[in-house]
Amino acid sequence: MRKWVMAGLVASMICSLFSVTASAASNPPSFVSVIMDGQKIWFPDAQAFVDENNRTLVPVRFIAEKMGAKVGWEPKTMTVPIERDDLHILLTIGESKALVNGVEMTFDSKAITSGGRTFVPLRFVSEALGAQVVWDGPTATVFIKTIEDDQANVDDWGRLIRTTNLPKNAKDYPYILADVPNEMYEMGYPHSHPTDSKVSFVLYSTKPEFNKKNVDTWMNRLKSFSALWLNVDYKTIDDTWAQAVFATKMQNSNAELKYIRRYVDWVKQNHIQIEGYLDPEPSMIYRNGFGDNYVRSKFRIKFVSYKENKDLLYDEWFPNKETFEKGIWYEGYADISMSTNVGGDWGSTLKVDPGASLFLNYLIRKADSE
Repeated sequence: MRKWVMAGLVASMICSLFSVTASAASNPPSFVSVIMDGQKIWFPDAQAFVDENNRTLVPVRFIAEKMGAKVGWEPKTMTVPIERDDLHILLTIGESKALVNGVEMTFDSKAITSGGRTFVPLRFVSEALGAQVVWDGPTATVFIKTIEDDQANVDDWGRLIRTTNLPKNAKDYPYILADVPNEMYEMGYPHSHPTDSKVSFVLYSTKPEFNKKNVDTWMNRLKSFSALWLNVDYKTIDDTWAQAVFATKMQNSNAELKYIRRYVDWVKQNHIQIEGYLDPEPSMIYRNGFGDNYVRSKFRIKFVSYKENKDLLYDEWFPNKETFEKGIWYEGYADISMSTNVGGDWGSTLKVDPGASLFLNYLIRKADSE
């Protein structure tokens, strides 16, 4: 299990795991995961992220409501009232302070709005809402604890394990998580070798490469890739974006770089803007027997702008016959392939496969509005 870091050190120790020091066009959003009392919070649109000052900002409404508080919005005064029992908080957008039961409390970063959501510094959650907050650097995860439960059964990533209402193929996995629906477990597997494919239960129990250190490395590489892949803007994209995407993938030559550059040109020509994020699940890895390891992941994506509904994503399996509405969030699950060209102890070398696709083995639908 991880070594826990005290909440007071969070702000100074957080760093962006996914940034690429080239230009704004190749600097992907540094999203972080948020786990509250053992269950991951999947935000409907605006994700928790690390800002340019290495401060973690979280969407206050979803955090506060998970903690039993009511959150309002006063547009005239640009304030956010939050109430829970006898706790009364008043946040002001653009200010690094709040009134908590009439007493002013100062934070190290300002409350902001982005994408119609209000974001507050992580320190606010611990100090104003009274939760214990810790940071796990290797996985870029914020842990929020509101209750003490030393008997809780959790995995190596601090997630609650359930033993009831199990999916039909529960035996394929090392355990079943409380915050993951059965439909994600029960999706079919990608094309596989008839005798050499392996489910995650087998991989974790028999393969030494499947240890937490390696898996954390793989997940971070996949997040780094997807933060670039699913966030595209024709106004800023350039060759540094192409090179940054290429650097996240397993390659034997520079051949793919020319295809990524063609996509960059197409993004500019077609006025493509995309927003999205992908959250890989470390306990749901499948080997197809042909050298690829698929990581089942949850994703959300919004196609903000385009002229022609064609090749909107850098993905050879993009469904051009399917029309995606502009400005609508879509969500689903996909198996993203990762591979290596190293034999023997390959654990640290696994990277995103050149043929990785969001639309090869997937489920997608319009997201519920919240």
